[in-house]
Amino acid sequence: MVRKSLLTVILLAAMSIGLLAGSITGKVTDASSGEALIGANVVVEGTSLGGATDINGDYAIDNVDDGTYTVIVSYIGYTEGIFTVRVSGGSGSLDASLQPSGIGLNAVTISASRRPEKTLEAPASVSVLDAREVSTNSGLSSVDALRNVPGVDVSTTGVDRRELVLRGFNNAFSGATYVLTDYRQAAVPALAVNIHSIMPNIAIDVEKVEVVRGPGSALYGPGVDAGVIHYITKNPFDHPGSTVSVGFGERDAFVYAFRNAGKISETLGYKVTGQYGEADDWALDPNDPDDAVQLAGDVRPRVNDFEKKNFNGMLQWRPGSNVTLTANAGYSELKATTLTGIGTTQADGFGYGYGQFRLQAGGLFAQVYYNKNDAGESFVYGTGNLVVDRGEQINVQSQYDFSLSDKQQFIIGADVDMLTPKTDATIYGRNEDNDDITEYGGYIQSLTRLSPKLDLTVALRGDYDNIIEEISLSPRVGLVFKPTGTSALRATYNRAFALPGSNSLFLDIVAGQAGPITVRGLGAKDGHVWERDASFAALAGTDLVARSLNPAAAGAKQPVGLTLDAVYGSVYAGLAAIPTDNLAALLSAQLGLPIDAATAGALVGLLAPGTTNVTGFSQGQMVIPNLSGGPGKVVSDLTDVAPLEHVVSQTFEVGYKGLLGDKLLIAVDGYYSQKENFTGPLILETPLVYVPSLAGDLTGALAAGITGNATLAGTLQLLGVSPEQAAALIVGLAAGELPDASTPVAAVVSGSNAPGAGALPELMLTYRNFGKVSYWGIDASLQYFADENVSFFSNVSFVSDDFFDNEELEESNTALSLALNAPTFKIKSGININIPRGANASAAVRYVKDFPVLSGPYVGGIPEPFGTGRGGVDDYVLYDFSIGYDFAKYAQGLRVDLIAQNALDNRHREFVGAPQVGRVGMVRLTYTR
Repeated sequence: MVRKSLLTVILLAAMSIGLLAGSITGKVTDASSGEALIGANVVVEGTSLGGATDINGDYAIDNVDDGTYTVIVSYIGYTEGIFTVRVSGGSGSLDASLQPSGIGLNAVTISASRRPEKTLEAPASVSVLDAREVSTNSGLSSVDALRNVPGVDVSTTGVDRRELVLRGFNNAFSGATYVLTDYRQAAVPALAVNIHSIMPNIAIDVEKVEVVRGPGSALYGPGVDAGVIHYITKNPFDHPGSTVSVGFGERDAFVYAFRNAGKISETLGYKVTGQYGEADDWALDPNDPDDAVQLAGDVRPRVNDFEKKNFNGMLQWRPGSNVTLTANAGYSELKATTLTGIGTTQADGFGYGYGQFRLQAGGLFAQVYYNKNDAGESFVYGTGNLVVDRGEQINVQSQYDFSLSDKQQFIIGADVDMLTPKTDATIYGRNEDNDDITEYGGYIQSLTRLSPKLDLTVALRGDYDNIIEEISLSPRVGLVFKPTGTSALRATYNRAFALPGSNSLFLDIVAGQAGPITVRGLGAKDGHVWERDASFAALAGTDLVARSLNPAAAGAKQPVGLTLDAVYGSVYAGLAAIPTDNLAALLSAQLGLPIDAATAGALVGLLAPGTTNVTGFSQGQMVIPNLSGGPGKVVSDLTDVAPLEHVVSQTFEVGYKGLLGDKLLIAVDGYYSQKENFTGPLILETPLVYVPSLAGDLTGALAAGITGNATLAGTLQLLGVSPEQAAALIVGLAAGELPDASTPVAAVVSGSNAPGAGALPELMLTYRNFGKVSYWGIDASLQYFADENVSFFSNVSFVSDDFFDNEELEESNTALSLALNAPTFKIKSGININIPRGANASAAVRYVKDFPVLSGPYVGGIPEPFGTGRGGVDDYVLYDFSIGYDFAKYAQGLRVDLIAQNALDNRHREFVGAPQVGRVGMVRLTYTR
C-alpha cells in the first residue's frame, strides 16, 4: 500500500513537471529563397531534446523548462546554424534561416548567369564552397580549398604559388581562368596573370567560392573561355565582429590574418582585413639533372624566402532595403620565386592595388573598378635584368535584371575594359608606346520557363577591341530539365572569344642567353615572317635566309649551310699563317716523307684559292634547340607566325545533378570542346643551322680543286701523294678551326627581329595560333551523406588527350605541337566529419596521372618525335588531413585547426621548372568575437 502510494506520488509529480514544462516552436527556412526546409534537425544543446521540421518547415520541441538555451539547427546542404533562445512562461520561439552551403542542391550561385539562382537550376556546371570548407582547408592562401573541386587542375610551383585552371591547358604564369573577387577581376592587370597569393581572398573573410566550369564569354566578355572562379567575401552587415587568425607550420611557415567589421550606423557598415605570411620556399636541387638545367642559365643566385602582405578595406551603405553601395580598396605585396613564360623570375616587392565602387539597387547592378600593379625590384634570373611593370586596368560595367512575367526574365548589360601596360620597355620593349587595349561589350540574356520543369536560357554578347578591330559574337544556349525537385538534366552550347593577352601581343624582352646567343621573347600582334631569298633555294634546298654566328661576319646573310669556297678561304688563311719550318715538320710527320721548308712553302703557294679552285656547298641542318636540355627538333622548313587572332572556343556539354534517397548526391558532366586559333604558350621558334657534313664536303671539293690544278697535282704525284690524301691532310690540320656537327654556324630569323649590322642573330620565343584543337572530357562527383555530421566524397576528371601533334592541330608544319600541361586523369576521394559545437575532421587522397609539359622554356615529357629528352610530371598520390576543434564551451569564439597537405611528405614535382615539393603542416588558432 505504501509502495503504491509512493508510486502514485512520483507519477503525479512527474506529470505535474511535464505539464509545467514549456516548448520551443518555430520555422526553418532557406535564407536565400525563404522556402521551408523539410526534415531539418533542431536540437537543444546539452540535452536529449530535439525535433524535426514538418512539410511546412515548422517544428516544436516539448518538455523544455524556462531558461536560456543554445539551439543547433542542421540540414543537408546548408551551413549549420547556432542560435540562442529564451524560454519564459512555458514558451519560446525561434525562426531559423540557414545559409545554403556548397554541399547540396540548394546552394545559390550568382556566377553562372550573373544573377542569383540555385546550382541545380544553373545552365552550367557549378560547384560552391562555403565559408567552413574554405577556412578548414586553407593553408597560406584560400586557393588551397579548391584542390578537391571537380575539373580543377592545380599545380603547386612554390610554397604558396599555384597555377590553377579549369579543365586543362595550364601554363607557367597562367591567367586562363577568369578569377573574380566580389565581382572584380582579380588578375594582375596588363600581364593578365592570376597570382592567388596576393588576391584579397583571406580565408577568414571568404563567405563562399563559386566555380563555374566551361566558357562564360556570353556574359563576362572576351577571354572567359576557360571558366570562372568567384570569391565572395563577407559583408559587414551580415557578418559583423572581429576575427584574428595565427598559423604556424613546417618550412618556418607563419601566417597572420585579421578581420574587423561592424556598423557605423544603421545604414553604414565597414570592414577591414589584412594578412601577412612568410615561409621558406622549396628550392631546386643542383644535383638533380632536371633542376640543374633550370639553374644553369641563372646569373643571380636563387632566393628561397617567401613573404606576402595584404590589407583591404570596405565601406558599405544601405540607404534602402534593396539598395547597397559598396566601396572597396586594398593593397598586396609579394616576395617569391615565380615561373613565367620568359623564365623564372624573382618577385621582390611586387605590389598590387585596387579600388572598386559597386551599386546594387533592385535589378540594377553597376560598378567601376581600378587595378594596378608595381613590380618593385623584381628581376629575371636568366638575365638579372629588372622587370618594370606598372600596368593599370579600368573597368566600367552596368547590368539590369528584370522580369516580364513569372515565366520570362531578362538581363541586359554593357561594359568597357581598358588596359594600360607600363613597363618602361623592360617587358614590352619596342611595343611600349603601342600596347594599350580597349574592349567594348554588350550582352542580353533571356531565361524562359517553358514549363515548371523546363527552363531555356539564351544569351548573346558582342565585343569590339582596338587590336583586331572586328566585332565578335558569343552566343549561349542552355536547357535545364528538372524531373524532380532534387534532380536536373542540363544541355548547353557556348561559343566564346578571347583576345590574346598583353604578353602574347606585345612582349619584347630578353629572356636569357644560350651561350653567346641572346634569347628574346616576342609577342605576335603583327606576326613574324621568316627571311627568304629565292636565289638560295637551288644551292641550299631551301630559300630561307640564315644569319651568320661567325663573329667576323656577325649577322651577315647566308644560305642554310656554308659555301665551300668561303670555308676554304678561312682554312687556307690558317694554313698560310703557319711558319714554313713548322708546316714542313707537320707534313713530314703526317705523310712519312722528308719535306723541307722550301717544298712546304711551294705547296702553300700552289694551294692558294686563286690557284686551286674550291667550289660547292655544304647543306645545313636546321634544329630548333631545346632550352631545357636534351636534343632539339630537326626541321626542314618553317611556317611564318601569323598575326594573332581571336581564340574561338565552342563547347557542347550535357550534365546531370541529383540527390538519390536523400543520401547520395551525384553530378556528372560530359563535354566536347573545340578551340580554333588557340593561343599556345611561349615557344622557341628560331632554328640554329648546323653543317654536320662540312668536313667531308670540303675534303671532296678540295680534292677536286687539287686535281684541277695540274702543277699542284703533278708536284704531289712526285711525292707519292694523291689529291684525296692531300685534301684530307689539309682539312685535318684545320679540324680545330672548322665548326663540327655540334657547333651552330648561323640562325634563321624573322624580318621583325633581324640583327643590326655586326650583331649576332637572336633566338626568338613567341606565341602562335594553332589551327584547331579538339578534345572531350568528363567530370563526375558523388557525395554520400551518412548523416548530418558525416559525409564522403569522390570526384574524377578525364580529358581525352594531353598532347596534340601537328596532325591533331590540323597543321602541315610538323614542328608544331601543343600540350595540355595538365593530367588526362585525376581522382580525389575523402571524408568530412562535423560534430556540432565540437570537433571536425577531414581526410582526402588525390591521384594525378603523369603528363607532359610544353610551356615556354619549361619542356619535358613530350613524346617522340617531338621529344626533349627531359622528363615531364610523373604521376603522384597525395594524402591531406585536417582536424579542428571549437572551444566554445570553454572560450567562446576560440578555434584550433591542424592542416596537413601532402601529409606523408611525398616529394614530387607538379610542373616542369618548379622544385620538388613535400609536406606543409600547419596549426592555426582563430579567435572570433
